[in-house]
Amino acid sequence: MESFEERAKLYKIESERFQEYLKSLPEDAWGRQSACDEWRVEDVVAHLVGNAEFYAGTVTRGLQGESSPPEGRPEAGTGHPSLSAAALAKSSIANRERLGDLLLETYLEKDNHLINLLTGLSPEDQVKPCYHPGSIVPAGNFVDLRFKEVVLHEWDIRSATEEKATLSSASLASMVILIEESFASGSLRWAFWAGPPLDHPVRYRFEVKSPVPVTADIVVEGDKFRYQEAPQGTADVTFRCHTHIFALLMYGRMPASEAMAAGHLAVEGDAKLAEQFSQWFKGI
Repeated sequence: MESFEERAKLYKIESERFQEYLKSLPEDAWGRQSACDEWRVEDVVAHLVGNAEFYAGTVTRGLQGESSPPEGRPEAGTGHPSLSAAALAKSSIANRERLGDLLLETYLEKDNHLINLLTGLSPEDQVKPCYHPGSIVPAGNFVDLRFKEVVLHEWDIRSATEEKATLSSASLASMVILIEESFASGSLRWAFWAGPPLDHPVRYRFEVKSPVPVTADIVVEGDKFRYQEAPQGTADVTFRCHTHIFALLMYGRMPASEAMAAGHLAVEGDAKLAEQFSQWFKGI
């Protein structure tokens, strides 16, 4: 797995590449529907502006020894997209309307400020606790959290118009770190939307070979789940795919049924249970 310095360097490179992509977008593209149901392209960018402002603020406070919730935010560990998705959608649209013609300029300003803040963290600063609705998070992990935000939302924009849009391969190591470590908005806990309890747990096994290998079991009980890095026993369903498909499944960007139909996801076991996986892992 890449070091913090390596991940931070990739995060900076990919964020700046995305900036150039946005600069090159024709004017009529900003009003197109993105892969996010309630957001146009310009709304996705407005969301990323708000995300950059929040991350910069919470990391700056954390470096100063302050990790309590800012005004209007829930206690760390109590937030979840199932509670805030509707409000987030509305606030991003309102942010876009407020910024108007200054949207791209503001994005570049806020994004560059956050890049400089996060890539400049010293080893001592990287471990300082910072507030997040999902949990208290070490400052250094905001590199991975922001990397995930930028790359996933770039996919949201590109996939609406590009048939073969995929996630940046440079981001996948950060994605796997977030999925395997259960904290904040990158983890499976954040992506999991609870439903009614099941009569029997369902064990999903992932065998991901490349480019970033992952072998793990996700045991779903309906109202909760367990992530096990060491597979145990017999799986009800085994999924085999590339890492970018694994990430898209985890964050609700590609339903299992769609991935199976497109040949992106090989399945061994109960096909119906395989399709049901996406009713629990929706991300935001």
